[in-house]
Amino acid sequence: MTNWRDLRDVYGSAAEVPALLDEAASVTDWDAPVWRELWGRLYHQGTVAPASYEALPSLARIAEARPNVALDPALFLAASIVASTDGPPEIAEIRDRYAAQIDSLRPVAEHKLDLAHERADVIYALQTLAAFEDLSIWQRQLESLVNEEVELECPSCDDHLYLVLLQGEFVVTTDPDVATGHGSVRPATPDALGPSEVRLFELCNAHNQDAVEKQLLHLFGDAGCPTCRTRFTIAAALS
Repeated sequence: MTNWRDLRDVYGSAAEVPALLDEAASVTDWDAPVWRELWGRLYHQGTVAPASYEALPSLARIAEARPNVALDPALFLAASIVASTDGPPEIAEIRDRYAAQIDSLRPVAEHKLDLAHERADVIYALQTLAAFEDLSIWQRQLESLVNEEVELECPSCDDHLYLVLLQGEFVVTTDPDVATGHGSVRPATPDALGPSEVRLFELCNAHNQDAVEKQLLHLFGDAGCPTCRTRFTIAAALS
């Protein structure tokens, strides 16, 4: 039996978390006060706490009970907690400790790809599944594609860069509001992808998400820095 009063969430005592979880079980609106409160307490700007991990079984039960909710805050919060790298030391064993919950959420997460119709929803669904399958940096970084403006840092000169969509093609620039002075982006080829990238590419293919599939190949590719002219993999500039 969890003694929530002895646990800490991001803000402090986690005593109120069980009641919030009970209330959230019947709420699917991301903007509802109860979900805003839970996100703040359990995952604040990427930071998690011991109570975040203890909440995983409850979040899993909520998400499993409503698999046909296309964008379920319970599922996405659970995935964000699992994927976080900014938490207490026990994060190293989190996947082993909650392996049963994570395994049960994988099919729930993949089912969201059949329910998602908007491009942004597809990307969020992919990132959620990537978290449960531990697909490298993409379990945290895919959502940067949603606004078609991805922040990067050149591994060679450390210049702050942006990967942006310009006239239907991705380019790298030092200023996302200026259409000149950009570096080229070379998309990856499907036969040269690593295991994590192959899995995400194949998921898009299996669920007929051609537009997102094309954008993923650009994200998995390489680019030229407009400042120092060095070419780098976009993954290296994200991590």
